[in-house]
Amino acid sequence: MLRADTSPADPAAVPVGDHRVRVAERKRERMRERLIDATMAAYLACTPGRHPVVDDVIRIAAVSRGSFYKHFDAIDEVFAEIGRRMAQEMLVSYVHLAAPLDDGAARVALGPLMALVRSAMEPRHAAFVARVDFIDFLASREPRANLVALSLQDGRTRSALRFDSVDAAIDLVIGPILEGSRRILRARWLDSAYIRELTAMVLRGLGVAPVAADRAVAQAWQRLVDESASLHWWKPVAEA
Repeated sequence: MLRADTSPADPAAVPVGDHRVRVAERKRERMRERLIDATMAAYLACTPGRHPVVDDVIRIAAVSRGSFYKHFDAIDEVFAEIGRRMAQEMLVSYVHLAAPLDDGAARVALGPLMALVRSAMEPRHAAFVARVDFIDFLASREPRANLVALSLQDGRTRSALRFDSVDAAIDLVIGPILEGSRRILRARWLDSAYIRELTAMVLRGLGVAPVAADRAVAQAWQRLVDESASLHWWKPVAEA
């Protein structure tokens, strides 16, 4: 995130103490980012069913164990930070992409499509999603941050979806995202037909007629492609 530069124009006017504090803070943030990046890389390197441990992270980051514990109390704290960041980033992207979509079913389809395509284009993302209970981050209990619930309730309000239990509907959406990410991680390629079909099946499970589900997926997919330049993780990959 860009920040306004509020430092004095004359470096000599900056109190030495303040300058040192800012330098130390920047070094601290760089090290935190280095450890977070190493944790993501460690997820990708781990065998299925295994989570990274501190030794994996410090080996990849090339830092000491003491450096790790200076910035994080435990490896789970890093996992939580990654999960929160990813969920927030997905929410921001979703709000931007969904804004012009009038079809409530298309707005719901956008979430799984975005998550699964990113898993194919960014394997480290897939590795994290596939091995962490990402539902705790993606389906936050904070109403304004609950990406899945927001889209589902919007679709129901627009009479595009039919369901009684929001929790059951959330599980119906997130389950295929998790399993789809695992499959994509194993295959290591983008199978757009699989991703679109899986998303259409989710919509049908939410009461959308087959033809309408296919149309909604096509509309959401086109929106994703049209706005691909605005997504920092979007990159050409081999397709099945």
